[in-house]
Amino acid sequence: GHGKKSGSSSVFLAASRAMAPSVMKLGAAALVLVGVAMVAYSVSYEVSRPDELLSPLQVGRYAVRAERQSGDYDQKAERQIAFATDNDNAASGERDLAAKEEKRARDSAYLAADVKSRIDKILEEGRDQVNQATKLKSKAGRLQEMAAELLSKGKSEKETAAALKAKYYKTMDDYGKAVTEIDKSTQKAQMILDQMNAQSLTLAQIATEYGTASDHGKDPGAAAATALKAQLQQAQKDLAAITAQKAQADDDTKNARKLADQYQPLIIQAEKDKRGSDFHFQEFAHLTQQADSLQNRADALLARADSIDGLIQSTQQELASKRKNFEHYKNRAQTEMAISLQAEDKEALLRKQAREARYKAAELSDKARRLRALAQKGVNNVMESTQDIQQES
Repeated sequence: GHGKKSGSSSVFLAASRAMAPSVMKLGAAALVLVGVAMVAYSVSYEVSRPDELLSPLQVGRYAVRAERQSGDYDQKAERQIAFATDNDNAASGERDLAAKEEKRARDSAYLAADVKSRIDKILEEGRDQVNQATKLKSKAGRLQEMAAELLSKGKSEKETAAALKAKYYKTMDDYGKAVTEIDKSTQKAQMILDQMNAQSLTLAQIATEYGTASDHGKDPGAAAATALKAQLQQAQKDLAAITAQKAQADDDTKNARKLADQYQPLIIQAEKDKRGSDFHFQEFAHLTQQADSLQNRADALLARADSIDGLIQSTQQELASKRKNFEHYKNRAQTEMAISLQAEDKEALLRKQAREARYKAAELSDKARRLRALAQKGVNNVMESTQDIQQES
């Protein structure tokens, strides 16, 4: 551009010097046309005077100015092309950034989807664990209720056994008292009977002695008979007293035996009560054993439920961690996709600016070309006019 500019300027100056003496006579019409064309196409030197006669020197000056203006247009066009190139390069960088961020966004979205799948799996496992723990606790609760019911029945059986046993012991105590009374009455009657036997023997002996002393009633007034008679009467009184006691003792014994007879069905019932007490106590022991077995099973189920509760807590912690990772990957994917879209938008803007800059550069280059062509045409017209004048002279 600079070489063209300097060469054209030299040509224009040389032509001006050569044409200066003779151009004033014959080149007026051509100069007017050239001047009008120069004024019409030059942006920097537009004037409102349509008809102006220009000297060859002025034509040269205008040509130099046109060359300078066209060079300025070329420089502006080059700057626009450089700007467009820079924008294209920047757009390529933005396109690479968009592709890179889009790939990273896809990777982050894949990681987020994988974590989401793991979260769903953990949630499913957690629900299964909760359901299992709930079932175990419910079953343990039912077993505990059954155990409590058995313990309640066992308690009732134990109370029944205790009541029957207390009744048995009371009946046996009462029967023991009756037996003691019977033994006492029997012993007393036996003692009275023994006394009666002894007294009867004594009375028989005195009566024998009295019969002998009274000569079997022939001599009752004998001294020996009289003494024995007194003894005999006393023995008879004693025997009567003992006999009276014997009747009372017999009555007591009879009453005691009657009481014993009355206690016989009570004793039989007491034995039944004792057997019933033993049966109820055995039933109590059996129910207690069953209740203990159910409680042990319930405790085992609760232990399993507690273990599952521990797993649930661990699952909840893992779930919280996975959700945190999911939010991280999701936010990262959104951020990277936003960067990618922004880079695509920026690339489109840079491409548009590059196209606009190339269009402006083309316009400026076209202006520069037209200015050079116009300047060259003016110079050519001046040169032709000069040559024509020289030939005529």
